[in-house]
Amino acid sequence: MPIILSPTRILTIILLEGFVTISLEILTIRQLIPVVGNSVIVTSLIIGIFLLCLAYGYRAGGLQNSDLIERLQRNFLWCALGIGIGLSYLFITYFFSFSHDKLGIPLLVSLLSYLLLVTAPIIYLLGQTVPITMSLLHQQESAGKLAGKVLHLSTLGSFLGAVLTTLVVMNFLGVAWTVLANCGVLALLFLLLYDYKQSAFGMGLLIISLGLSYIINRGMEQQLFIATTPYANYLVIADTQLESEQKGKLLSVNGSASSFIGAQKQGFPYIERIKAILFHELELKDKNILVLGAGGFSLSAAGTFDNHFTYVDIDPAIYPLVKRYFVNPIQGNFIAADARQFVKLHPHRYDVIVSDAYSNTQSIPAHLLTHEHLINIKQALKPQGIAIFNLIANPLLNTPYAKRLDNTLRNVFSSCTVNPLQFTWQRPVNIIYVCQVNTEETDKTIYTDDRNRASTDYFVAK
Repeated sequence: MPIILSPTRILTIILLEGFVTISLEILTIRQLIPVVGNSVIVTSLIIGIFLLCLAYGYRAGGLQNSDLIERLQRNFLWCALGIGIGLSYLFITYFFSFSHDKLGIPLLVSLLSYLLLVTAPIIYLLGQTVPITMSLLHQQESAGKLAGKVLHLSTLGSFLGAVLTTLVVMNFLGVAWTVLANCGVLALLFLLLYDYKQSAFGMGLLIISLGLSYIINRGMEQQLFIATTPYANYLVIADTQLESEQKGKLLSVNGSASSFIGAQKQGFPYIERIKAILFHELELKDKNILVLGAGGFSLSAAGTFDNHFTYVDIDPAIYPLVKRYFVNPIQGNFIAADARQFVKLHPHRYDVIVSDAYSNTQSIPAHLLTHEHLINIKQALKPQGIAIFNLIANPLLNTPYAKRLDNTLRNVFSSCTVNPLQFTWQRPVNIIYVCQVNTEETDKTIYTDDRNRASTDYFVAK
């Protein structure tokens, strides 16, 4: 005889399923940041696939008219296994390494393949929960009243999943525990439907899937990272050697070589180039310097050169992590905030603003590349202030991305010099843009054969 579910138990199932569904969506976005970034295109694809699979899950669940409890049990069991493995950092890394790096499949196609092969089946199965539970609640309530009650609880569960996933579980326990928490909720859903007279096969498979999920997620997280937060995975690699044969510690953020500290507290070559420009060539002293994107706080690691540093980064955890594992003391103030909002709203003006914010390898958050944000940076500079941008792009500007970055910067800052660390035909490299705010009207004079004042202008400048 099948188990008889009370209305309270059924409504609890609906609430918890709503929690898992939206939490899974947030986890998918978070776990994919290290490999595909967090652009609007990536987010829209994830949300679109989720909604599409939910729609077909609703349809499939509504067509079921027998073995409803057993079907829900199987769905929750397979979802727990799928989330524990498919949402793990280890699986995602190997999946994209194979599809994109080895097979050469374009990144967006690899992303779409992952969503369709891994997350789509999970969401499809979870989507069946609402119509199946409505069939289990076919008591004497009208269809409208029943639908309202079920959708209310499912949406309430989604709200709790959205809030608790990011603000509580992921923030305080890390990403691995968030994955395991969702597996745990699915295990609870399985147990709410479990009849202890059933075969022990399902229970055994559940225990195996939970144990496997723990090893793949929590076990691997402890081995791979010093910490995971809602924004990033952090790893410090000792005894790293650069191409220049310098040795030191490397701070990896979301799989990207974020910062380097050598024996003399020197940073990556592009950091040393920025330091040379500001402190040795321009000889800046007693200046207020704002750095957008803290990284490993390496710009001031070797000293402030009698200047005042303020670092801004969206992740509040980066300061204690860097101080504990990477460089101590940190020379400069730290503010946890979104770089764009800070520059726009903060009343203080700076002598120098250095923009060096990346979400993963070569990926600058898109909202930090717009004309409007650059205008805010320009307005946050003092007269004759300097803005320095570290961009990773093709130095010959022969890609749409590189050319349009250059167009946007020059549209806002009329005076920019460009310092690529090296020239190459294809490979992106660090390009240092040094732009100045000019109080005088922009000079648009050009030299022609008819009117050529180059020689006069040269001697006047001398």
